[in-house]
Amino acid sequence: MTRRHQTWQDPDRDAPIGPVAILDPMPQAIQEQVRRLATGLDLRFAASPSPTDFAAAVRGAPYIVPRSLALPAEILRNADAVRLIHQWGTGYDGIPLDVARAMGVPVARSPGVNAPTVADLTIGLFIATLRRIPQLHLATCAGDWAPSALVSGARDLNGLTIGLIGFGAIGQVVARRLSGFDCDVMYHRRSGPVERSTARPASMDDILSTCDIVSLHLPLTEASRHLIGADQLARMKPGSVLINTSRGGLIDEPAMCAALQGGPLGAAGLDVFAQEPVNPDNPLLRMHNVVALPHIGGRTDDNLARMVRHWAGNIRAFHAGRGIDAACLVT
Repeated sequence: MTRRHQTWQDPDRDAPIGPVAILDPMPQAIQEQVRRLATGLDLRFAASPSPTDFAAAVRGAPYIVPRSLALPAEILRNADAVRLIHQWGTGYDGIPLDVARAMGVPVARSPGVNAPTVADLTIGLFIATLRRIPQLHLATCAGDWAPSALVSGARDLNGLTIGLIGFGAIGQVVARRLSGFDCDVMYHRRSGPVERSTARPASMDDILSTCDIVSLHLPLTEASRHLIGADQLARMKPGSVLINTSRGGLIDEPAMCAALQGGPLGAAGLDVFAQEPVNPDNPLLRMHNVVALPHIGGRTDDNLARMVRHWAGNIRAFHAGRGIDAACLVT
């Protein structure tokens, strides 16, 4: 039965709001930190990522907060009390929007809140791949002092041409960060130019063929899945670097492996993978020219506080009948 799109208020105004189901298993210390930040909310954390524990977490909960793990469609269909789904961060590709719409359940997110944190990590991946910092750390710890194979070919970030595919909140912060490195920054976005940015708009073809670093900053949709495939990789500048802090599905991983082994790609910095947690047998994890991270672009204590306060504030507003800023609403 389809539910009406409406706010909901607990008749007991003094009771904690919730339960609020957090669909991301967390250590006890992090749970307590989140509880302190989400004052007035009755938080219920999933014990594990298993369907059984997800189902237990959402049972009787009017609010569901997915984080990095997908909310399975069947779990949502059987959520017997849900009134609002609020994505912990920005990307909502793990939420079955068609099911939420059919149930009349609004979906919200926190656009731009994590932009400074993800932008910082993006710049870190630029430098880590260009200077091979993780590989040199491991070599040094193993007693191999400044191996020529890693030192030779290292590059400065200063003065490079950078292409940003996707230019929302995160991409724009990355562009501002790069101004201190005297980089020539280009961007491509579907909705056209952006005011007050030193970066300049460019076509995908121009970015792929001319940029020393190509960095992805767009959501994963059916239209953007495998946006970077064999054809796009073949057009990239020899020795160029590909960075992805958005979603793993934006890149055809087998095609990227081939481009890293035989060119033209010189290196890749990846915080995201097509399958997460990443399969330990994924060949990208064994390549000397890949810096791999476990989808931690937004995971700092500073950003945790910003993010929790944002979605908790939206839940309080919804619960009180004040509604949520339209910029935060997906459906």
